[in-house]
Amino acid sequence: MAETIVCAVDQSEAAGPVLNTARWLANELGARLSVVHVADGPVGNPDQLLAALRIQLGGGSIDIQLAEGSPARAIMDAAEHAAAELLVVGSRGRGSLRAAMLGSVSRELTAQASCPVVVVPSGSAAANPGDAAPGAQASVVCGIDGSDQALAAVAIAGRLAARLHCRLVVVHARQNIRAMVSYPGARSSTPPVTGQEDSVGQLADEIVERAVAAAGVNASGVIEPGPPAQVLESVAQREGARLIVVAARGLGALRSALLGSVAAELTTSATRPVVVLSESALAGAGPVTP
Repeated sequence: MAETIVCAVDQSEAAGPVLNTARWLANELGARLSVVHVADGPVGNPDQLLAALRIQLGGGSIDIQLAEGSPARAIMDAAEHAAAELLVVGSRGRGSLRAAMLGSVSRELTAQASCPVVVVPSGSAAANPGDAAPGAQASVVCGIDGSDQALAAVAIAGRLAARLHCRLVVVHARQNIRAMVSYPGARSSTPPVTGQEDSVGQLADEIVERAVAAAGVNASGVIEPGPPAQVLESVAQREGARLIVVAARGLGALRSALLGSVAAELTTSATRPVVVLSESALAGAGPVTP
C-alpha cells in the first residue's frame, strides 16, 4: 500500500509552489497525495470554494479536503489520520523578526508534527523542484551539529536521498564569531570558536565522520565556517540540492523566538524546500524508508 503525502494549501499565491513540491515528492516516492485546505470559518458554499481553489492551483481534478478550526491543529489531524510520511506546507514568514513575533502555522507544525514537515519558503522557486541543472546530479543536503538529534536526522536524510536518487551531502557549519553572534543557542557539542586550531578542526572532522557513518548511504561531508543557515543555503546552492534537511532545535516557544533557530531561519529564507524534523518526527520517522 502506497504511503501518503499530505499537502496543506491556502488561497495565497504561494499555494502553487507548495503543491508543485508535494506532487514531485509523491511522484518520486510513489506516494498518494492528499491535499487539505483549512477554512478561516464556516463555509457557506464548499463547492464554490473548492472550485476556486482548483482554478488557483492550475485546474484539473485536484482532490481537496476541507477542514475547519485551528489551522495547525487541523493540518496535523489530517496528517495523523492519513498516517502521512511527509507533510508539505508553505511558509508565511517574511523574515526572522516577523516569524518570531507573529508565529506561523508552519512554525507550529515543524515543532509539533509527528512526521517530517517539508516547508516551501516564500522565496522558493515556483518551478518543479525536481528540475536539476543540466549535467548536475541533484543532492539532498543535511545540516549536522554533533547532537544525537542531528545523527537521527542524517539517517532519515540518507533514506530520503536514496529514494529520490540524489546524493547526500552532510554539512557542518563550524563556529566562528559571525556564527556565534547570529546563533547564540548553538549546542555545546558544536566545536568552539576559541581553542587550539588542531583540536577544533579534529572535533569538526569527528562530527562529520560520525554523521557520514550514520547516513546509511554513501555520503560526502562538508565543513565550512559561518552561520549555519547561511552555510547550508550556500552549500545547497553549490551542490544542486533539491531539499535541505535539518532537525528542529526548539526548546520551547519563548527560547526559540529569542535565540532564533536554524530551522526557523531556513524556512523563511531558503530558496528550496526545507525538511524539518521535530523530536516527535525523529522518534517516529519509520515510514520514510527505502
